[in-house]
Amino acid sequence: MRKNPVRTRWQEKHVASNLWIDIGWPLTVELLSQLEYDSYTIDLQHSLIDRGAVTSLLQALSLGNGAPMVRISQNDPAEIAFVLDAGAYGVICPTVETPDQCRDFVAACLYPPRGNRSWGPVRGLLYGGADYFQRSADEIIKVALIETARGIDNLDAIAATPGLDMIYLGPNDLGISYGAAPSYTPNHPRVDQAMEFFADVARRHSIAAGMHAASPEVARAARDKGFAFLSLGYASKIMIAAARRLHEEVFDKTLRTT
Repeated sequence: MRKNPVRTRWQEKHVASNLWIDIGWPLTVELLSQLEYDSYTIDLQHSLIDRGAVTSLLQALSLGNGAPMVRISQNDPAEIAFVLDAGAYGVICPTVETPDQCRDFVAACLYPPRGNRSWGPVRGLLYGGADYFQRSADEIIKVALIETARGIDNLDAIAATPGLDMIYLGPNDLGISYGAAPSYTPNHPRVDQAMEFFADVARRHSIAAGMHAASPEVARAARDKGFAFLSLGYASKIMIAAARRLHEEVFDKTLRTT
């Protein structure tokens, strides 16, 4: 079966990078896939990408070297099966708050006897390889997104879920759950505290810790704390920021001073 680049990075004791894909145009995603990220996550929860575009985006990502992943919109076995059948090599489940929810999520990703996913991977078999049934559990990454105070309270039990590969910290919604305003970087003391112990919990259960890191400073801090998977922002936000900087550089510093 095709190797998962994220797992390869972990085996080499490196931190894996991820780019959040919130753009539904396959050509743009294909161009992004040529960058050096270890993985790319199509966001079905907080973007305008619909289910009909997922297969085309996964095909576009398969032309690069990063692992194609999907954040599903909810803990729904049918949606999990769909993105896996379409060729996703990782699934991020939002708002996991209890061990029961996490067990249901992981079970939906795995074939019997370990889970309850039904057979029919369509493109997953084409992308993964002929031994997909035998080895998909070893390559596909199952990720529980922890983004509420309740999820933090149950973190240790969630991380103990058999078959789970990563707990993933969402600082924006976690801060909101503690009463902070929306922010893509940590802006509440409880989020800072979560960063301190999150990777230790993951390490204790022999899984990885990941998180959103919308700035280089947050990324470096998370790396130093032991996080093994870092999402470096959203594709659209990065592109908009680059376009803004270019406009300011040309018009504010050049044309308007002559």
